[in-house]
Amino acid sequence: MQPRVFADANAALLNAYEEEVSGAAYFAGLADQHTGRARDALLLMVEMEEATARVMRPVVDAAGLCPRHADDLALEGHAEAEALRGAGWETLLTGMRDDYGAYVAEFEAVRASVPPHFRTRADLLIAHEVAIIDFARAELAGEADSMSCLRGYLAEIRALA
Repeated sequence: MQPRVFADANAALLNAYEEEVSGAAYFAGLADQHTGRARDALLLMVEMEEATARVMRPVVDAAGLCPRHADDLALEGHAEAEALRGAGWETLLTGMRDDYGAYVAEFEAVRASVPPHFRTRADLLIAHEVAIIDFARAELAGEADSMSCLRGYLAEIRALA
């Protein structure tokens, strides 16, 4: 997957925020399809997406942007999860490992465009994606503490709340 190109910085910011909101529903939908360790990890990702959306909302508001309604975004996220029904855990992890780097690149562009006082928030936007990628790599490698990447991000973002 390649990073997308947006019309301007505000379009990239709005898209990033909306994808955090829909991402929470996406990971919740995937969690409903899995059990055990996979479900536990996906539920941590739900928390990560929700927390990241909360952190990014003031940036979106300060830019004067109007996100789509959360219910509509949640429907999109659930539909994306449903489209993956039957995909195995390893398939999902491989996609996270191989494709989510494109989001990191997009979020780095968002960080470069926000006012300096919002950069810490944009850093968290980037860090949450890196944590998911690191988790996927560790989980695919069979590391017992792979979820520490996810828990570490949640601890970091909670400390700032």
